[in-house]
Amino acid sequence: MAYDMIKTVLQAESLAKQSEEAAKQQAQSILDSARTTAASLEEAAIEQAQNEAKLILSEAQYTADGLLKQAEKLAEMREKKVIADTEKRYDEAIRLVIDHLTD
Repeated sequence: MAYDMIKTVLQAESLAKQSEEAAKQQAQSILDSARTTAASLEEAAIEQAQNEAKLILSEAQYTADGLLKQAEKLAEMREKKVIADTEKRYDEAIRLVIDHLTD
């Protein structure tokens, strides 16, 4: 009878050790899986951030190119306007010079 009780206790201890070892292995497996998942998520987040940065840079370049073209076109239009305004005053300038020379 004492033998049966000791045997039962020893079996229970053995099962407890086996369960503890299985739990440790399962916990390690979960940790490894979590680390792998975290690394994948981190890599994906970095890749997404890089892609977004490229997109922002591309949009900024496109905007800068557009602004530059607009500024060039505006400068060209202003130059033409100044030339046109100056041409309109040629007759007046010539008349003033002639009037000044004849006085």
